[in-house]
This record gives sequence, structure tokens and C-alpha cells, in this order.
Amino acid sequence: MTSDVFKPKPPDVTHCESAMPQILSKYALIVVAAIAVGVLLNVLDARQHVVDQRAQVSQSNRALASALETALNEKILIIEGIAAVFEADPNLTFAEFSRTAEVLLENDEAVLNLAVAPDMVIDYVYPVQPNEAAIGLDLSSRPEFMVAIDRAVAADRTIIDGPFPLVQGGEGFIARSPVFVDTVEQAESLWGVISLVIDKYGMFTSTGFFGPDTDLVISVQDAEGQLVFGAPGLADLDPILTSVERNGIEWTISMAPRLGWAKTSPASAAIWAIVGAFAVVAMLTLRAFDWSVERKEKAETQLMEAVEALEDGFAIYDSDDRLVLCNQRYKEIYKSSADAMIVGERFEDILRHGLNNGQYKDAIGREEEWLKHRLELHKSYGTPMEQRLDDGRWLRVVERRTPSGNTVGFRVDITMLKAALEKAESANAVKTNFLNAVSHELRTPLTVVLGYNAFLSNPKVLPTFKALQAKTAEGDIAQIENALDDFCNDVQRFSKQIDASGQHLMTLINGILDLAAIEQGTLKLEREVVSLRQISEAVIQELKPVAEKKGLDVALIGQASSVYADPQRIKQILFNLIGNAIKFSKTGTVKVRLSNDGETVRAEIEDNGDGLSREEIDVIFSRFGQLDMSTARQHGGVGLGLPISKELAELHGGTLEVQSQKGTGSVFCLKLFAFSGQSEQAA
Repeated sequence: MTSDVFKPKPPDVTHCESAMPQILSKYALIVVAAIAVGVLLNVLDARQHVVDQRAQVSQSNRALASALETALNEKILIIEGIAAVFEADPNLTFAEFSRTAEVLLENDEAVLNLAVAPDMVIDYVYPVQPNEAAIGLDLSSRPEFMVAIDRAVAADRTIIDGPFPLVQGGEGFIARSPVFVDTVEQAESLWGVISLVIDKYGMFTSTGFFGPDTDLVISVQDAEGQLVFGAPGLADLDPILTSVERNGIEWTISMAPRLGWAKTSPASAAIWAIVGAFAVVAMLTLRAFDWSVERKEKAETQLMEAVEALEDGFAIYDSDDRLVLCNQRYKEIYKSSADAMIVGERFEDILRHGLNNGQYKDAIGREEEWLKHRLELHKSYGTPMEQRLDDGRWLRVVERRTPSGNTVGFRVDITMLKAALEKAESANAVKTNFLNAVSHELRTPLTVVLGYNAFLSNPKVLPTFKALQAKTAEGDIAQIENALDDFCNDVQRFSKQIDASGQHLMTLINGILDLAAIEQGTLKLEREVVSLRQISEAVIQELKPVAEKKGLDVALIGQASSVYADPQRIKQILFNLIGNAIKFSKTGTVKVRLSNDGETVRAEIEDNGDGLSREEIDVIFSRFGQLDMSTARQHGGVGLGLPISKELAELHGGTLEVQSQKGTGSVFCLKLFAFSGQSEQAA
């Protein structure tokens, strides 16, 4: 099997010994190169780390400035909202002011109070407690307040001043907004001013100045360089600066790492570890390359062992389509051409050898045509195909082209899969026939119902009705009564046909529903102690007209113990069995024999039909298993009775079996456990 290219060569010991100094010098070169690369990577990474640090701090600083601007905007919106209210209604009541202020200041803990001063005299304060002392204060008498107020009036916008000590304690800011209203004398005049007192600590902490970034130092300075908030002395840390300008405020936020900017990257150890790992890998790779010659024979041996261990046939053909190797399984599959599977033999020649021995069943009688098609598939590299052999087995053939130009082929035995597929297709055909029979059986009675109902819905088209109308016009009472009787007979006949077809439909639908309930496991039994003899008598009495119509007798023979079962379901089983016996018997007597066999109760129904073969017996108890469509057309039904009866018997813990031979009739035997007095409790 193996060619010369797979025969291992002994290692050259002299060559290996002379190569050792050269290998060691290669190792030293790898170490020196690794150290140089490590130093360079650490320098570059340290520089990048500083850049990344400043970028992260800059992002945090911008986010903090944005949050602070948002907080200031909220305060400006609050005070301008109050100003807009008073511009719209200068005579706003204190209660209305309080409600408006309560809504605007809800959940804003940084705002300490809100004051409104018409004509510079404070008349409105929120919250009143503890700020009621400010009511009545004349701001024009307080020069320290009027400087900021004059700035706001001159700018005609909200101005924020501070920080400075607050009466409430701590430091804070005061936002002031002028209110202008239209007057009769002039287009617009100063009505008053609105003040909003903001707690410095509350505003800064609410914007995240004391958040989880404890490794950062933050400070806020005004335009003159005075510390507004945070830690002093950040200039030596080379901080990141961000400006905040809003309505009189010009602040600069400074931010830097608490311990200063790191000069060494935290990834330094990892870099050295990676460089060291690469150096080790390089040395191991070099050593592995030196070992490759020694391991070649072992690797080839392992390859052949692996190929031989495959359960499927495996072969490799080179770029010239000549056999390189194949496993034993490949030869076992193609027994007729195994002796031609020699390394170097062409694929086409191996195929011809198999054709000459009749190995390919589908090629018999058209060998050249088959060979041409097979070679085309072989060259398509990737189109799977199925192949039938002379011994009846089926193969799945998969061939792929390798990058080096070789062709790798697998031969998988799919005989069992093909058999299963054929069985599934057969079952699907049976189910299709069943559905066709069901549709036929449903349409036939429906056609009868709809046809006769058309007459009943429009009786005037009936000849008997027209005759009744004619006799009524003539006035002869006797003839009218006769015509009326004829008309009534037609109506009764139609009604009976509709009733019979409806009952047939109900039987079909109940059978389908019972089968569905059994498959889903939802069918429940209502058990009680019942007499098998009484149920048999009732069923025979119902079917007696059908038997008499065919000239048959139905004989009930023997006695049987009571059973603990669902009487309706036992009746359904017996109705199906006795009904089938009448349906398939042509002459003579249908016998129903009852007996006891130890703890078992038996009901045997014997017919005089044509009997069943072994293959037919296997079919009749399967779902959708009517023998053929001709049976459905000749005797009616869709083959549900016996499968349902068997399932119902097994649900009761019993069995339903049949003994029959072709031409001798059939005996169906229902076996149930006799009632012992404990069955009800057990159930």
C-alpha cells in the first residue's frame, strides 16, 4: 500500500552532532532579538500610555464640565421660568407663586431659596421657612446686593455671582434675573428682580465632583485664578483644563491624577512576558524543526494507522489521478476491483476493472456511458453522488481536491439509510392514500346531505309537490290526501338519507378525533363494572339489520365474566370487530364467542371473508393502514376502526389479535382482565 515516499529514513547522527553549535548560536540570536524588541515595545507603550491617560482624564473633565453646565442651565431655567410667570402676571398671588416654585424646585436639593422683589422689595419667598425674615427687605438699601442686580438689569439676563458666605451657612451662589413688564407710559419697564440662592457644595457634589474616580484631583477656579471649589495646587501636576462659561460665570476645571502622570505602562510586565513567550516559542519551533526529520517515520505510521481506523472507505489520488494510498475498508467495499488497487494505478483503469467484473449495478449494459459520466463527476471535485454495487449495497461517494492537487475520496455505506428512506416514503404513501380515502369518505355523505337538503329547502321543485298543488286546485279530497302522502314519503325518504349520511360522517369524525386523542395521550377512560355479554348483545342488535340485508346470521355463543372497563369504548371495539365481520363475510354466520381463560376474558369474532395474508395482518392494525384503495371503494371506511380498537384494548390493559389465512376467513380475539373486586381500586 505505501510507496517509497512514505518509507522513513534513519537519522544522520553525524550531521546532528555537527549542527549543535549552529543551533546554539541561533538560540543566542533569538534571545538578543527578543531583548531588543522588548525594550522598543516598552518605550513605545509607555509613550502611548501617557497619551491614553491624558485622553481619559480629558474625557472625564469634559464630562464633568458638561454636567456642571447642565446644572447651571437648570438653575437658569428655574429662575427664568419664574421670571416668565411674573412677566405674564405681575399680580401673581403668593399661593400661586408657591405652587409654581414648588414644581420648578422639585428634587433640586442644591437650591436653598427663591425670592421675588417687585420694585426691589422682597414680597415672595420660597420656601417660607426659614426665610420669612427676608420678606419686606428693600434691596435698594443694600449696596452689596445692588451691584449684582444692576449687572443683571444692564445685561437684561440672568447673572450668577459667587461664591460668598450664606446666611444659611456655608458658601453659595446667587442667580439674579430682572423682570420687565409692559406699561402704559412706556413700552417696557423694570418690574423687579428674582433671586435664586444655590448651595455651592450641593451643586458641585450633584454633578459628580466627589464621584468614584478617587484617583483624580479636581479644582475649579474663576477668571482671576481664585479657587472656587476643590483642591488647590494642581498647577504642578500638569492638569487637563476645561472652561465653563455661563451667565456671568467664567470657570476653569483642572483635573489630574492624584499621584501624577504614570511614566511606566502597567503592561510592561505583560510585554516582557509576551516577548519571552515568543522567544521560547521561536526556540521550541527551531527545536521542533530539528526533530521533524526524526519524527517523519512516526508521523507517517500514525497517518496510515488513522486511515486504517476509519469506518469508511478512504483513498487519495495524485494530481495525475493515480492511486497514492487507500485503506483496507476501501478494498473491502470494492471487492471486485480490489486486486487492481495498486499504488500508481490510474483511477480510470481501476473503474474499468470493476466494470469488467460487473461491480456497478447501474452500469450493466451501458458501461461506456456510465464510465464517462462517472469520470465527469470525479473531476467536478465536490459533487456528492450515490452508487449502487453488485451486492445490493449503496454508497455515498464524496471527493475533494486538496491544495496540492491531490484528490481525497470517501466511500460511506448508506445501505441502511436508503432502506429507512424507502420505508419512510412507503409510510408517507400509505398516509397519502389514507387522506385520499378520508376525503372521499367525507365528500360522499356530504354530497348526499347537501343534495337532499337542496330539495328540502326548495320543495316546490319536487314532482310530488307539484302533483299536490295540481290535486289541490282540482279540489278532490281523496286525490289530495294521496298526493300529500306521496309528498310526505319523499320528505321522509330525504330525511332518512340525510340522517344516514350524517351518522356516517359522525362515525368518521369520531374515529379521526379518537385517533388524535390517542396519539396525544388525552383520551380518558370512564371505567365501571360491565357485562361483556350485555354489550355484545346490544351491538349485535344494532347491526342485525345490516347482517340481514346481506343474508347473514350473527350468533352469540358462551358467557364471560364482568370486566372493569369503559362501557362505551368496549362497545366501540366490539362494534368495529362485529361490523367488519359482517362487512367482509359473504354468506353463512358471523360467530361471537365469549369465554374465560383464567383471569382473562376473551371475545372472539369469526367471519367468513376472504381471509388475510401475513403481510396484510401487519398492515390492518397500523394507523392509516387500509389494505388498498380498492378495499375502501368496495367496502367503505378509511381503515381507522381496527387501529383504534387495538389502541383502546391496550389502554384497558388488554390485547387485540387476529388469526387468519388467505381464503379461510379471520378470527379477531379481544382479551381483557376479568373483574376481581380490586380492579376498581387499582384503577
